[in-house]
Amino acid sequence: MSSDATISGDAIIRWLMIEAPRLEAPAALLNGYSLKLREAGIQVDRSTLGAPILHPIAKSSYVFWDNKTGPEQRWFVYTPDQMEMLKASPIQKIYTHGEPTSLRLDLPGDRSRYPIGEDLWAEGYRQYEALPLQFADGTFKVLTLATRSPNGFGETDRALIDATLPALTLVFEGFIARNTAKTLMETYVGTRAGLRVLDGEIARGDGSTIDAVIWFSDLRGFTSLAQSRSEDDLLKLLNDYFGTLTDAIEAHSGEVLKFIGDALLAVFPHRDDVGAAVERAEAAALSVTGYGQSGKDYMFGVGLHPGSVFYGNIGGGTRLDFTVIGSSVNIASRIEGLCGVLGETMLASSDFVARSKGQWRPMGQHTLKGVTDPVEIFAPEPD
Repeated sequence: MSSDATISGDAIIRWLMIEAPRLEAPAALLNGYSLKLREAGIQVDRSTLGAPILHPIAKSSYVFWDNKTGPEQRWFVYTPDQMEMLKASPIQKIYTHGEPTSLRLDLPGDRSRYPIGEDLWAEGYRQYEALPLQFADGTFKVLTLATRSPNGFGETDRALIDATLPALTLVFEGFIARNTAKTLMETYVGTRAGLRVLDGEIARGDGSTIDAVIWFSDLRGFTSLAQSRSEDDLLKLLNDYFGTLTDAIEAHSGEVLKFIGDALLAVFPHRDDVGAAVERAEAAALSVTGYGQSGKDYMFGVGLHPGSVFYGNIGGGTRLDFTVIGSSVNIASRIEGLCGVLGETMLASSDFVARSKGQWRPMGQHTLKGVTDPVEIFAPEPD
């Protein structure tokens, strides 16, 4: 490595250790690193930075960078086509064995080794490098670099890149750890609740009172369903049921807080506009209840009620749950319990209906367990 390259390598390492950890995401890390390499005289025209991650849908997350368009976050998802593509990629060798790949794309034998070689050659690239980044746990992640330079990457270029890889690995590992924690919180706790936990609300009793529309739903006849189906069939049914409701709730800016057996608890928070929250919850419920829920071999009910609830941590000293508690949750749950009694798939309180723009019909006043005064219940008018 020449003295100039040594100076450039030291400068990149200093940037990686001091400035890069303060960046917001891996996309910014790859963007900065690729530009630093270009400043050092290495013609990087394309790069990627990727890692298998814990995620309920995607197998891995990676950043794609192009000198003209900049960085873009991408996901590798579990599909047969994508899996076959991965198996035919030099990246798979890195994930499984930590084995790097270097392709001189102007050599027919090199570029034909992998499908990506022919693709990159057609786009004008002349050399491709897939480099392993070994994390502390022994697993390997991937950095790829490609250039359109007719001379490819020279020995000095590779020496500088190799000198910076340990620092890049260390910073990238920190990003992946934070992203994994965020994904786990969002998946198992909820998006808003997960962010609050990550922001430090981890002590028992931490939380605040919020205004929200409470959603409570429950399967009809779950006991008989469980007795008449195999375990695999029951799990498929539950996943279909919970998936249908979760998609509808999240599509209308609600948050699923928990699954309780065959029941689901969700909230549609608001600050000052309860009418807007009612509208979102109503739209989500109408999109899934469907008056008969045709096409499904199960039935469920939805109860809706607006109110103030405590949103935070409760539980034992070492085992906490981030949830909502309060009389409004109890009322929503009891209203849903009337769905089977009244033969309706969706019911709401008078407090909810008073702020709704929809058409509702009264279903009478009902005494709810744990609620002092009778509550007037409404069902939506059929279309």
